Amino acid sequence: MVRKCKEDAEKTRQAVLESALDVFTEKGYARTTFDEIAARAGFTKGAVYWYFKNKADLVAALIVEYTQRKQAEIEKSLPKGHTLDDLIHFFEVWASVSKNDLRYAKFNRFVLCQMEWSEAVVDRVDKNLIVLKNFYLEKINRTLVECQKNGELKDGLDIQKIQHVITASYLGIMFSSLSKRFNFDAEEMVRLGLGLLINGIRK
Repeated sequence: MVRKCKEDAEKTRQAVLESALDVFTEKGYARTTFDEIAARAGFTKGAVYWYFKNKADLVAALIVEYTQRKQAEIEKSLPKGHTLDDLIHFFEVWASVSKNDLRYAKFNRFVLCQMEWSEAVVDRVDKNLIVLKNFYLEKINRTLVECQKNGELKDGLDIQKIQHVITASYLGIMFSSLSKRFNFDAEEMVRLGLGLLINGIRK
């Protein structure tokens, strides 16, 4: 019985999160209310407040939910090696998922293109954003450190700076794709853009 209650509670929480994402993308973060999220999910506003204190809590939960869930789903597709080519392929896989999974694409479009990032919201979700960013940085750092040890990188490179440049380049390409700033295939642009960048640091 306890397990059934936990399962029902998790289903309710998931329904609230999915409804929140839909309403956020339709109306924008600032104009969305808990009443609208509750109505979309088919619950009372009190049920929404039971799981989340405010809209910032919802955004923080969406970041964790979509990042962790998608990472688990595509784990087998992600390259396990730490070569520069593996690194490019790693981001190609994420770009492909962002293009082909409509819910994940909606989440990314909301976070990268539609979200109104006020200081108060950033303060609330900063920890979750760091988790998301660090997931990419960890892969990049491990690859660059290994390649540097193997003498595959140009001399004098600052790995700390390079890993942030690579992350920013990937996110910039995805922003342009998701916001319809260009009509090119996102996966192709990641392959080209990161390929040019990474080839520039090869020895």
